[in-house]
Amino acid sequence: MTLEERKGLTTNIIQNLVLENRGKLSVSGVLDVLSFDDQVVIVETELRTFNN
Repeated sequence: MTLEERKGLTTNIIQNLVLENRGKLSVSGVLDVLSFDDQVVIVETELRTFNN
């Protein structure tokens, strides 16, 4: 999905990512954690799947 496509999305779904001091990550709006390891986390949200 391009940046322009994302700008066109209108939704009332609230999703937040908060990283505190590079040690604690809080994520809201996640439906499921599909997989993770020490470098990659893949989660499913109401909007789409996110890889980081």
